[in-house]
Amino acid sequence: MNQQRILFKGATILTMDGKSADMPVGDLLVEGDRIAAIAPALTVDDAEVVDGAGMVMCPGFVDTHRHTWQTPLHGVRTDWNLLDYMTYIRGMYCVSYEPEDAELANWVGALEALDSGITTLVDHSHLQLSEAHSDALATGFLRSGIRGIYCYGTYRNLAYQPGRPAQDLPGLLRDVNGPLDAWHQRNATRIREKYFADDSARVRFGIASREFETLPESASMLEELRWARTLHPARISIHVGMSAREPLNVVRELHRAGEMCPDLLFVHGNHLADEELRMIIDGGASISSAIEIEMTYGAYPVVDRFTAMGGQSSLGIDATIDFGGDMFGQMRALLNVWRLERSLKNPRKMTRKVHQKKVLEIATVRAAEAIGLGGITGSLAVGKKADLLLLRTDALGLAPMWDPYAAIVSYGHSSLVDTVMVDGRVVKRDGRLVGIDWPTVRAALERSKDNIRRRFSLIPEQPIRARWAQGFRIEITD
Repeated sequence: MNQQRILFKGATILTMDGKSADMPVGDLLVEGDRIAAIAPALTVDDAEVVDGAGMVMCPGFVDTHRHTWQTPLHGVRTDWNLLDYMTYIRGMYCVSYEPEDAELANWVGALEALDSGITTLVDHSHLQLSEAHSDALATGFLRSGIRGIYCYGTYRNLAYQPGRPAQDLPGLLRDVNGPLDAWHQRNATRIREKYFADDSARVRFGIASREFETLPESASMLEELRWARTLHPARISIHVGMSAREPLNVVRELHRAGEMCPDLLFVHGNHLADEELRMIIDGGASISSAIEIEMTYGAYPVVDRFTAMGGQSSLGIDATIDFGGDMFGQMRALLNVWRLERSLKNPRKMTRKVHQKKVLEIATVRAAEAIGLGGITGSLAVGKKADLLLLRTDALGLAPMWDPYAAIVSYGHSSLVDTVMVDGRVVKRDGRLVGIDWPTVRAALERSKDNIRRRFSLIPEQPIRARWAQGFRIEITD
């Protein structure tokens, strides 16, 4: 049987592979799930033709950190600090989800990513409340058609059901920071075997750790890490260095124990010292920075320091509760932070600004390399998986196009993304997601929102807020 062949013609092609020159006008042929040819002009008789004239083609974006389950909470509050986030999202909204809310959230959250040109997503999925929730989260993510790593979260969510007596909370809150429990070990193994047994599949299995930085000692962290590696995860995603007063120095303890390895994906790392960044680099691990949310919570992005030292940086959207789930906002935030840093280092000299190409590299090829998928995605090269996007450049506010990198990074937005392909399958065509009845999906989201809000209203706030303030050594101020 002949493989499906799709020929993209006449686009400006940015390969991002570091070897091939960009093509002001070029063609790209897809056969099955892979890129078969790239050239200034290709003649193919038996392929579906997609007209890319007047568009920019680049690899699909790679989002290396997102809590996809939070999709129904868009705009729930936009003025929170870190303590507010931990209190309301990690302590209250999470236990307000039923399995059907979880499946819908992961499916629509991945669709949101695809719509904006994100073709690979690392889902830090710490909503594992029950076996039913776990099945729903995995099912929703897989259903979307996105590529990625599904990181099962071992965090001990609050075992509290909305409406339960408030006097039950103190004991339950003490249990949140307990060691890895047997239920998570069994359930993670079950999810691994049921949904993610194939290590070469479009979506691979990973682990999202507990909040190690809040622990009083490292023994249980090391125990969990060693257990996690028995499941051979593609990546282990670990929050670290978001607060300046975290009780446990995770990076130093992992380095001291000889556990710093390439399978570790550290998230944030804003308050890490250069010495700790060097430990990460020497161990072959990487960092995912969520620029917008980090600055919102008063943490300075680490990308400039880390990349200058030779580290493998990438970008994540993190939580979509107060930011859009697209890569364009993150890239622009990084670009402007980077430019500001260069200017501040030499305030009396005119320094050349960081070019958009450097940012696009971090959002594509560097990110793919950071999560171990650089051999199959992140750049446009013959033999790689066909994960790509076409961006229109004929819109008001962008036309006429001078620099294709600027068109994507400085002027791009989701509504300009005309076509998205993942694994050789077109998931967005002519500016619309394929096979998605948005009015029906939106109605389901509205129902989910109402149900989550009703359950949330039954949960007392203050005991949970005090618990997180103690865990991160945060003073409660207004």
